[in-house]
Amino acid sequence: MPVPSRSVSRASSLPWMNDTGMRTAAASKGRVLVVDDQEPNRELLRDLLEADGHEVLEAADGLEALRLATDRQPDVVLLDVNMPRMDGFEVARRLKAEPRTAAIPLLLVTALRDREQRLEGIAAGANDYLTKPVDRADLSLRTRNAIRMRHISTELEAQYRRLQEFEQLRDDLVHLIVHDLRSPLSAILAYLQLIKLDAGDQLNPEVAESINEANKVAVTMSEMVSDLLDVSRLEAGQMPLTPTEVDFSALILEAMASVRSAAQRVEVRFEPPPQPVRVFCDQAVMKRVIANLVANAVKFTHGPGEVRVRLTADPVGVTLEVTDNGPGIPAPYQQKIFEKFGQVEATRQGGQRSSGLGLTFCKLSVEAHGGRIGVESEVGKGSTFWFTLPRTRPGGLDGGRG
Repeated sequence: MPVPSRSVSRASSLPWMNDTGMRTAAASKGRVLVVDDQEPNRELLRDLLEADGHEVLEAADGLEALRLATDRQPDVVLLDVNMPRMDGFEVARRLKAEPRTAAIPLLLVTALRDREQRLEGIAAGANDYLTKPVDRADLSLRTRNAIRMRHISTELEAQYRRLQEFEQLRDDLVHLIVHDLRSPLSAILAYLQLIKLDAGDQLNPEVAESINEANKVAVTMSEMVSDLLDVSRLEAGQMPLTPTEVDFSALILEAMASVRSAAQRVEVRFEPPPQPVRVFCDQAVMKRVIANLVANAVKFTHGPGEVRVRLTADPVGVTLEVTDNGPGIPAPYQQKIFEKFGQVEATRQGGQRSSGLGLTFCKLSVEAHGGRIGVESEVGKGSTFWFTLPRTRPGGLDGGRG
């Protein structure tokens, strides 16, 4: 149905745009695709839109509209509903289903009385609608707003891509630096061992203690380097896992033994279940996860204090909990501490932090096994870190990954 010209002549005689509105419209000019099988309708909309400074493309049917939208990337599409071969609803669905055109705003042009058409069009992906007969002020306002949102969306997408590029550059730089640190750290550890071997009993106690402390610091740095490299491999899906069926209670005891030297002032308590708990996992990786959680709890437990490790199981999965009586973690940072650089922000705000990238490694490792990880904490009352694992081989977990 042609768009009646009476609506246009009525609206065109009104002072519908002041100076501020003209400046806003000038900043929101764009490319508009008008889709209508009636040539008079297209001509009228084109004249109105061009008068507002927009570039106008025209399509007489749905197929031409899809081609122009893909090739010319308009800022907004004015889409008539009633067209032969392919109606406006189908055009809207196809535009929203195609990644290259999904973000383009769609304004449905429909008769005022056709409420069902408007609802169906919005369900098909239309962002807004114009009613026939088309009012000039309404057309200008809705088109301008749609174009402005398109420009904002495009700028956000560009900023997001730039942010991704910067993050990749940062990760590459960190990976390069950390990778280059491995050799000098290994040399430091080797020379410290040589000093102890060569000097033997000739070292006085104070010098021997200093060497031992230096060795501990170097070992800690080496572990941090390994954590960062492993985090990068896990993020890229290149961390090979070797899953086997293990007794999880025995694995917990091994992990606790590996951090015993750091827990001299803290009692770490664990009561194994009466029956062995069999879990399908990478034994070495999960031992590191448990050791990281226990060491983290020991570090932030007020000494002398206690860390409790609890294992529960059902036929489907297992849950491990590590509880401390440390300072606790503010709610806004309880998820951030599992992120690679989220711990830095938590530290700036006085929140609890872990050693290095231990918690990030734990999160990625548990998720690689098909599990979940989290923390429950209250400031001043301590924290409980927990994770769950399926007891059987999860889909995609095999030794050939990466």
